[in-house]
Amino acid sequence: MMFDLKINRQRYGRKVVLREISQSYASELIHGFLGENGAGKTTLFQCMAGLLPFDGERFFPSDLRVGYLPAELYMYPMITGREFLHFYVTVRDLPWEDEHLTRLNTYFALPLDEYADTYSTGMLKKLYLMGLFMQKNDVLLLDEPFNGLDFRTSAFVTALLDEYRKLGHTVFVASHDMEHLFSYVDTISIVRDGSLTFYEDRSTFVQLRADIVTEASKLAQNVSLM
Repeated sequence: MMFDLKINRQRYGRKVVLREISQSYASELIHGFLGENGAGKTTLFQCMAGLLPFDGERFFPSDLRVGYLPAELYMYPMITGREFLHFYVTVRDLPWEDEHLTRLNTYFALPLDEYADTYSTGMLKKLYLMGLFMQKNDVLLLDEPFNGLDFRTSAFVTALLDEYRKLGHTVFVASHDMEHLFSYVDTISIVRDGSLTFYEDRSTFVQLRADIVTEASKLAQNVSLM
């Protein structure tokens, strides 16, 4: 299966944020999206998730179950982690599985019976990720999923995403962490000034990284720090 992304234009008022994006993505892969702050990654993912209107075509078939992790998380403070997960699962008309929750929380190690207002940023990120995995989504849209996670949890989530792909699912990840992103994705899309450049050959990732580092080094040499 191929997912065809076509966004002719997306605006905030008069400002054009995304323009002339047309790219196909194969299923059962992990697709990475890299971009500078303000490049349009979050807007792009909100369009892909169906949360923002745009001039273009629907990205995912309506019969697919799509899970979305926003970059900015919100949690009602007077709800426990367990209650949140129960809602996340049952809202999709799925059965509640205590065993599945127990297995996941063996690694995420969250105080599920405590209220959300006691959770740190990293703990909230873990809770949302647990909910998405428990929903058994066909596709995951993850906007900066590793922000706030400690190094052990980051390694665990990276491994989970690889297992998710092996089960025949598809993952889209937006990140600003070039080194980590290049280590586990199958394709890279560079978001710059509202447009997109696609790379699907892993051998090009090395050259792409080198070009980015070289460009940054040249810029740094022209900056006076003293």
